Amino acid sequence: MVLVAWIRELEYLRGFAALAVIAVHVSMNFTQIPAVNLPGLLNVFIYITAHFAVPVFIFISGWVLALRYSGAYSIPAYYRRRARTILPPYLFFTGLYLLIPVEGAIRVASLPDPGAVVGALLMGTAAYHLWFFVVIIQLYLLYPLIVRGYDVFDRIGAAPFLLLALLFCQVLWNMGAHALGAFAGADWYAILARAFPSHLFYFVLGIHVSRNTGWFRAAVRSLSPAWVIVAAALGALLVGGVWVVPMLLHGSFSGATLAVFCVYRIIEPLYYIPVIVLLFMAATWLEKTGGILADSFRSFGEHSFGIYLIHPAVIAVLAATWASWTGLSWTDWMTYPVLFVATTAVGYGVVRGVSVIPATGWLVGESRSRRGRPDDLQHPPRE
Repeated sequence: MVLVAWIRELEYLRGFAALAVIAVHVSMNFTQIPAVNLPGLLNVFIYITAHFAVPVFIFISGWVLALRYSGAYSIPAYYRRRARTILPPYLFFTGLYLLIPVEGAIRVASLPDPGAVVGALLMGTAAYHLWFFVVIIQLYLLYPLIVRGYDVFDRIGAAPFLLLALLFCQVLWNMGAHALGAFAGADWYAILARAFPSHLFYFVLGIHVSRNTGWFRAAVRSLSPAWVIVAAALGALLVGGVWVVPMLLHGSFSGATLAVFCVYRIIEPLYYIPVIVLLFMAATWLEKTGGILADSFRSFGEHSFGIYLIHPAVIAVLAATWASWTGLSWTDWMTYPVLFVATTAVGYGVVRGVSVIPATGWLVGESRSRRGRPDDLQHPPRE
């Protein structure tokens, strides 16, 4: 096996993205708050601004694939490795969440019919987080073609123009998904939102950064952290405001129009890009300073794959337990920070515990199993 250089900051980025995913799926219960009040508006804001999680994960995937698969490599071996990485957990957790639904109250369901199983696998609908697998599987399948196309542009010095074109096309695609969903039915939006063009820009951006890592590091070092924070904060205010303002004007989010979502799709990449830069700055700082905080974030990132898979079940169990113990529900503001912290801790603890069991690499990822080896800095990264 050929060893490739590994970028340690990527583990921190995974950890940041996993925390954002938990924040999204805890705060999304703002819909259960009956009135438009400060807790509801705050959770709407968190729900929207934490949506950088999936773009960051896809950006990392493009970066990692380009690290491992560049130049001459075996296409059949590539597909075998990708299948081993993504299909077992996706199949297993699709089956699990079909039998034990986690939306609303956690419960045991009856056996689904074959049509429902096929539909859940094609659309990632067994649980609210599995749609990501539908997108990433498409990008895995298309990676050999995508990277060849990128190389064509890169050889003539036109890679930045390719990125701008993909950004423009991605925005149009996502706006079109909302428009078609509004006029032709929500099913069309669900299909288009899961199609690979909806996130292709972030994937190719990861490939570009992987091919130009030295330039990217230098460019990030040349930026003022204060200005990057300001850019990310302004982006957060914009994307969050697009959702908060309709609630204030109409008394509920149901009053939002199609135009609101189209505006959101236009500005969201302008928010995600500075967030990616800011997170990389934070990862670089943690890697440089070390200590307990850095070790904690890096370990959380190393286990982020498993945490992503199980966190909906953890949220559902903890929400039921919290309601039973305290009588508080999603309508009470205290529920949200408590369940965010508890889900983070319990999710990490469960995956960390499972990681010591043999033959669980498909759940916890390769990087965990290689910790402590002399070539820890140069292990083949897990995509």
